[in-house]
Amino acid sequence: MGALEEIAQPTQSPSDDEPACVNNTVAAPAITIKPAWADWALALSSKHDSQARAQLGLETDRPIVMSGHQPIVFHNGILSKLIALDEASKRTSAQAVWVVPDQDAVDPGAIRVPTGSRETLSAELVELLPSGTLARGVSAGSIGSVPIVEPAHESLKPLAQWLDQYATIGSLAQQFGYATIEYACDRLGIDTPRLIFASELFSVDVLWGIIETMRADPALCAQSYNKAVAQYPDAGVRALAIGSDRIELPMWGCRPNEVRVGIDSTNINDFARDELMPKGLMMSAIARAHLADLFIHGAGGWVYDRISEDWFADWLGIELAPMAMVSATHQLDLGFSPSETVDADSALWQLHHARHTPSMVGDGQTQACKDELVLQIRQLKPKAPQRAVLYRELQSLLDGYRQAHADELAGFALRAKRAQGLARQYELARDRTWSFVFFGQDALKALDRATRQAMG
Repeated sequence: MGALEEIAQPTQSPSDDEPACVNNTVAAPAITIKPAWADWALALSSKHDSQARAQLGLETDRPIVMSGHQPIVFHNGILSKLIALDEASKRTSAQAVWVVPDQDAVDPGAIRVPTGSRETLSAELVELLPSGTLARGVSAGSIGSVPIVEPAHESLKPLAQWLDQYATIGSLAQQFGYATIEYACDRLGIDTPRLIFASELFSVDVLWGIIETMRADPALCAQSYNKAVAQYPDAGVRALAIGSDRIELPMWGCRPNEVRVGIDSTNINDFARDELMPKGLMMSAIARAHLADLFIHGAGGWVYDRISEDWFADWLGIELAPMAMVSATHQLDLGFSPSETVDADSALWQLHHARHTPSMVGDGQTQACKDELVLQIRQLKPKAPQRAVLYRELQSLLDGYRQAHADELAGFALRAKRAQGLARQYELARDRTWSFVFFGQDALKALDRATRQAMG
């Protein structure tokens, strides 16, 4: 797809009915946003005009706020980024842009569906793509769009209708990228951002210039990259391989229906300009260097994209635009209350701890007596005779506590036993990565409100 090519959008929602979702959520969504809104507003207070924006068909007369994700049917943590993108755009009159990494080898049609409830809760993997559509290692942008397999699950049918609206678009990544964002925005009742794809970026002259610089001195590029990676070991990013005859570079070579190839100093000239695509760090770096005035990441990007900042500053002397972080934990109602779904190890620890901690059952008076006895014991010398007296008094206090609160402690024991027997069900109930398509309209509106309120 060309940078300026217009995409035909559906004139109306494929389905005006709310999908048959699993349920609304048990608890309110928990939102984390960094930094404060004042920093967002400052970053979006003025535009940074560029040739790159014009060549991609983006607006050049106002700021750009950008975010993005792989072309998959994402969870509500990603949906909160989309909401924040919309809110930031509305508050500052910035253009909202969503970048899709179509160089990624993902399976967009594989969706986990929760089935059953409580003790019968399980997960089923549903494929929306016809068999044989995907081959391992082939990027989603290198495969043509396809008609969608009609899902049996009611909650997936509206999504399938949106996907079929784009069944003749250029690639699988575009099909899922457009359909998923359009459907999510339709459910939320918000404006659709402008979508761009990683495969478009090197069509821009100034961005292609970065590749020319890399090609001229691949060692300098890789050394600067590795220097930055070493500064953030917790980001989980590996260094590029630098050998005497081969230097790895942060790009992919992607050709239609072929396994994507890692690019290095020995094969970079084998790929045409439109076949080279940036890997993740490079993609966000060039977006923040030449396109965005503010880039909204999730929790992972908030950590790893500091590598991009140091790398581009050291290698090219370029300061990247600021970034923000938006993350949400939003769980489905799958039959359990939040207090039930403790993992087995935590439940066993709580059982043991409750036997020695009266405050865990609300007995503050006994807890104060215990704390005082423990303090007195610690203040005595190790072989002091009084220590044994106080220790026996402490044991007697705890024995009395356990008898008086036998029912509450039995509840901790039952909870630990249930957690061991329902470990898988509890894990599924705590999972924050269920797709947004399974959430009811009230739950999505709650996420929308919570995200906007958290922005201040």
